[in-house]
Amino acid sequence: MKIRIKDNSIRLRLTKTDVANLKKIGLVECQTVITANNVFRYKLKVDNSSEIFSASFDMATITVYIPLHQATILTETDEITVKGWQENSEENKLFILVEKDLQCLDPTHEDQSDMYHNPNSSC
Repeated sequence: MKIRIKDNSIRLRLTKTDVANLKKIGLVECQTVITANNVFRYKLKVDNSSEIFSASFDMATITVYIPLHQATILTETDEITVKGWQENSEENKLFILVEKDLQCLDPTHEDQSDMYHNPNSSC
């Protein structure tokens, strides 16, 4: 899973394995070790009790909660993207986007074996 944070938005991109784990156990989690004592973690967790996306930040961990019906769309259909918003007391709500990670169209050194086929033929 990849994370992209910009202003009031969080974007998570899931590989095929991530989507399978989301379906099977309802959780995908990753971490980036900055130093031995500083680890940034991010999680995507299925929320069976809510109809809206939400997120929290605690103990250097961002957790994004995806409603069960949205997780089902992502894991059981060909849909690539699901999205939602969370109230955050700001003028612009927190935008949350969860999508399947597509193979790059341009040459890259990144391993793309676990990514989804990109239906586009050009950039």
